[in-house]
Amino acid sequence: MTGRPCINPSLVRQYLFCPAAAYYIIAGLAEPPTERMRRGREVQREAVEAAARALGAEDVRYSVELRGAGFCGVVDAVLTINGRPAPLEVKTSPRPRRVPTPHKAQVAAYMLAAQAQYGRAVQRGYVYYAESGDVVEIRLTRDLRDLVLHVAGRIRQIYAGYTPQPAVHPSKCPGCWYRKWCADISRAIDII
Repeated sequence: MTGRPCINPSLVRQYLFCPAAAYYIIAGLAEPPTERMRRGREVQREAVEAAARALGAEDVRYSVELRGAGFCGVVDAVLTINGRPAPLEVKTSPRPRRVPTPHKAQVAAYMLAAQAQYGRAVQRGYVYYAESGDVVEIRLTRDLRDLVLHVAGRIRQIYAGYTPQPAVHPSKCPGCWYRKWCADISRAIDII
């Protein structure tokens, strides 16, 4: 591949869930749309409107393609709050007790892309959990930014030919669509 690949923020989320899942997606073996994914697209506009009202957004743009800082992808919405862009990602699930790091990292990657695209500081983004109606603010801290940039570097290594090992999640692996290929991943030593 020539040049630096543009990393989709959803791939950052997948990598943090399991590096092997990101590998399979890059290899062209992405999971086909599930009923939950289809339902998510159906409730997306309504969910964005609910979140925008709750946050007092001055403007809402739906399904916005963001490109910048090495990231590119379509975020569910970009809200304008206090004159600043704020990416919003909708999840169909109820709000978990703690916002998962992969969700935070996905929104942070969109924030970095939005910052580059709009040429304005993006200090916060949001996750809306549609099932419970909760909106969670994600602040772009230095640690979160560093995590996202580190993961983007690891994903670029996959594009360059690196094969990561699957992350073993005893509670998640049994229901994972990609598990059928995990035994086929080479057991190369991770030297990074």
